[in-house]
Amino acid sequence: MYAVVSTVALLALAGSAHAWTNEGHSSIGYIADKLLKPETAAVRDYLLPTGWNFTLSSTWADDIKSLPGRPYAWAGNLHFIDAEDETPLDVDSPEKVHCEVDLARDGAGGINIVDAIGNYTLQVKDATKYSWDARSEALKFLSHFLGDITQPLHNCGKLAGGNGFFATWANSTTYVYMGTSRPVQLHIIWDSFIPVKDITDNFGGDIDAYRGWIINEIQNGSWAAEAPSWATCDVAGDSNNDGRPDACPLKWANDGNDANCGIVWDKDLLAGTGTRTANDLSGEYYQKTYMIVRKQIAKGGYRLAKYLDTILAGQPASNGTTTATTSAVETSTSIDISTSTSAADVTTSTAEPTTTDDDDDCTEEPTSEPTVEPTVEPTAEPTNTTTDEDCTEEPTSEPTVEPTVEPTVEPTVEPTVEPTVEPTAEPTDVPTAEPTADPTDVPVPTSDPTDVPVPPPVPTDGPIDSSASTLRALPFAGLLAAIAALI
Repeated sequence: MYAVVSTVALLALAGSAHAWTNEGHSSIGYIADKLLKPETAAVRDYLLPTGWNFTLSSTWADDIKSLPGRPYAWAGNLHFIDAEDETPLDVDSPEKVHCEVDLARDGAGGINIVDAIGNYTLQVKDATKYSWDARSEALKFLSHFLGDITQPLHNCGKLAGGNGFFATWANSTTYVYMGTSRPVQLHIIWDSFIPVKDITDNFGGDIDAYRGWIINEIQNGSWAAEAPSWATCDVAGDSNNDGRPDACPLKWANDGNDANCGIVWDKDLLAGTGTRTANDLSGEYYQKTYMIVRKQIAKGGYRLAKYLDTILAGQPASNGTTTATTSAVETSTSIDISTSTSAADVTTSTAEPTTTDDDDDCTEEPTSEPTVEPTVEPTAEPTNTTTDEDCTEEPTSEPTVEPTVEPTVEPTVEPTVEPTVEPTAEPTDVPTAEPTADPTDVPVPTSDPTDVPVPPPVPTDGPIDSSASTLRALPFAGLLAAIAALI
């Protein structure tokens, strides 16, 4: 049980912008852990480091951004896709509003969250081609990206996913993270401020109660009837089914993107200069959005469980053993990603690729709402030279005091204990075992993903240069330790 922490105290710990901060991502992982089939949980336990589950692994892809030397800088742009939307803030009449993720237009040559999910799906489901290390890393990325893709602003390119739109929250235009005053932006409001205020105001600061409420709504409450539709995807006629299972994540990206044509960019509530509003978004805007955020987190946890139930069916749960193959996914949950016959150019590597990184997660990530420094106004608005969606620091609670102690704990990113036995198959190029479950209306990659540019695999022409990303990098490391110091 988490102790009750005041919104103000949590604000003091606010940090940057990763899609959902610790509260959101860990809740998505927790929900998935509770909804997984037992045989899927066994594969999870085999592939993740000893003692890990999705509650822990779901924040890993943000934690690794703060590693010395930034060895995973190439992965920054895999957290989002910048859809070119016409939002309510952009047009002079509601009829002109249009929001859609177009992979051909918005995909940045495959360097995006949709293709990343497809790529890592191929890796994690192929126990004969990929090593334990590669599959473990793929699973950690998937447990994070299926959360990122539910955050509306991670599927929107407008003003760098809201990082270039400035607002007021809890009577302040700034918040403090690790002793530095930062401007409040729309992106961090969605990533952190809204869910943390919800947990604080409606659940007494008890995140377990928050998660329990969501799980009950999925299983027995108002979302029970519609939940199966959250994870279904029909690839009939899909032009992107070229060896990567893109159809499911593309559908999910469009689902997350829908809110950008509604409340996210509400013209009245965000009225102002077009890049700034004087309105305090902790009032009416929060009241109109917190249930949307709750539901998106529910979708992330449910999808993660059902998706992995499908793609990990029949996979080894230990060296030399295999889980019982599921005969079929629930009739209402028709996800299935059949094994690709070949994935020759999908390889894993920790080398840095050579593309620019305009990652959605630009800086350290808070877990609550910022400690307000009302007297400090940002001297200038960022120029937003990147298309990154998580361009700024993200708090998760309401302001109170500036943290006097900075988190000192480095994120635990690599498995501390790997299985002592490597899979018996060659880890780098062997065809994969195919699960027997094969629903009829699900993605079935049948060809080599010859155009998979998503790292990892690392392109053969060199490493990705992430130096261009100035907005969405540095996750908040050791945030839980800082919160613990407050309670």
